[in-house]
Amino acid sequence: MIISGQVYDLTEFAPSHPGGLKILLKYAGKDATEEYDPIHPPGTIEEALPKSKHLGPVDMATVVQVKPESTAASGVAAPPTLTGCLNLNDIERAAEVLLKAKAWAYYASAADDERTKNWNNEAFNLVRLRPRVLRDVTHADVSSTMLGHKMSLPIFISPAAMGRLAHPDGEKALARVAGASGFPYIVSANASISFEEIAALAVSGQTLFYQLYVNRDRKKTEEQLRKVVKAGYKGICVTVDAPVAGKRERDERSKLDAESASDPSMRDAVTTSDALKAGAEPVASASLSAVMFSYVDASLSWSDLAWIKSVTNLPIIVKGIQTAEDAALAVQHGVEGILLSNHGGRQLEGAPSALETLLEIRRYEPGVFGKTEVYVDGGIRRGTDVLKALALGATAVGVGRPFMYALAFGQPGVQKVADILRDEVAQNLRLLGATKISELTPAMVNARPLEMQLYAGEYVSPGLKAKL
Repeated sequence: MIISGQVYDLTEFAPSHPGGLKILLKYAGKDATEEYDPIHPPGTIEEALPKSKHLGPVDMATVVQVKPESTAASGVAAPPTLTGCLNLNDIERAAEVLLKAKAWAYYASAADDERTKNWNNEAFNLVRLRPRVLRDVTHADVSSTMLGHKMSLPIFISPAAMGRLAHPDGEKALARVAGASGFPYIVSANASISFEEIAALAVSGQTLFYQLYVNRDRKKTEEQLRKVVKAGYKGICVTVDAPVAGKRERDERSKLDAESASDPSMRDAVTTSDALKAGAEPVASASLSAVMFSYVDASLSWSDLAWIKSVTNLPIIVKGIQTAEDAALAVQHGVEGILLSNHGGRQLEGAPSALETLLEIRRYEPGVFGKTEVYVDGGIRRGTDVLKALALGATAVGVGRPFMYALAFGQPGVQKVADILRDEVAQNLRLLGATKISELTPAMVNARPLEMQLYAGEYVSPGLKAKL
């Protein structure tokens, strides 16, 4: 290898190189100066090798020049290859390049100016960690449970629609990875593959929940619930924050006109969805989001939870809780879980992030945590985001868009997202000074910057019927 015009024999040194063998092989017989100089202090190689391995100068006119690879840090986007993706943000950037424009518009779209979507992630950045040290963290157990079902990691795949827009396998890939990785999977009511077909892929011990949008024709919903129970689903996730579709302008600009409806991947994804079977509008008449919500019953109210319970004995999760008051009301109506979510910022622009709602419940309705399981969804991109939510009282967290973006690479991409999250959670749990999920406590985070933005007006608890 050549460095600064000098040739070095690294044959014996290579196996012990701290940076690994691969980088040395890349520059074998070539000039590695540009790669070497920025990360090594002067004299490093001279100290590492005996003088016998310093072979002397070389005529640089005869040497092949190799430029170091560009990276995201240098202002160039991550390459659209799976091996080039080191984190969930890399997966998203790659998906933007690889997905068809209309598919990307559907996955990435959010309400109005998309500020709430961005805020979901920014809220996590306002929370700092308080790591404890000098604790034995040799081994870490990141397993947990969700409604009594074992999960290898306190993460579930959130309901997200139209997987086949990204890849022919669509939700099949999500189901397979969820089963192999021990992640519960909440199957979207608007999945591009039928919930029966997804259930048929389940492996022994796999946990599948079903997302429910209540149809204006209640008899159709009752029939659907009976089929879901028969298919082996373990719970019903009733979505309540979408009585009508949000104004998703990115999606509206890519609405399903005749040209897009004729695209095989678009057509197959939409025409096989349960939304269309439930009475949604024809494919070429509206944006994808409009198609998905055209059958939803906007009259749904708290009293309807009793009706749903009368149809099925499965546990109920209410998805879309955004205030402490509604968290308390959900408990009063006997649900087994609440999912704090603003629908990925796709519904009401200006809604609170799930992390804010979690903190609001801690402030005004702390009793909720002992009476129902509390889940958080939206904006989670790092293992540290997961740990922050868990430390503040969440039972588990949901991840949606990153898994959909990963479908641009098919099942290997989905598996990579699962692996990245597992590695980051396990690594950062130990760095935080804990060896299992139950050891996470509110004292391990500083959420004061975010707490300053919580609602501070008059509060009337639905349970206490008193002002706070």
